[in-house]
Amino acid sequence: MSVPRHVGKLAMALVIVLVAGSSLYAKDAQKMTLWSPAMLGSTKFDPGSYKVTWQGDGSNSTVTFTQGKKVITTAQGKLVKRDAAYDRGAVVYTQNADGSHSIQEIRFAGSDQVLVFDESGSGSESTAGGH
Repeated sequence: MSVPRHVGKLAMALVIVLVAGSSLYAKDAQKMTLWSPAMLGSTKFDPGSYKVTWQGDGSNSTVTFTQGKKVITTAQGKLVKRDAAYDRGAVVYTQNADGSHSIQEIRFAGSDQVLVFDESGSGSESTAGGH
């Protein structure tokens, strides 16, 4: 076997390993727009656009909310696959006793996966800009 051919095979193997390994650490990200104030845990979100980034899948997703370069909060969420993709993005929330809203679920346009934060209670839907 010649040296150039051996180097070519080694390079190809390295590319395969790097591509496969990078998917393990991949982050998913989408945008979310809130039209009214909402809470997630103890964090209050003002109306505006946020970048939602999550790592992991299933019941073990770490979700980070940023606005510009500022991290607003990090929360544990659950990535859930639904039967069909949503046509538009939306935030599903619960209405608290004091009239405020708590984020329960985030749906993203064109995706059949949603981020769920609280499965208790019934939610009412608020349209959000999801991309």
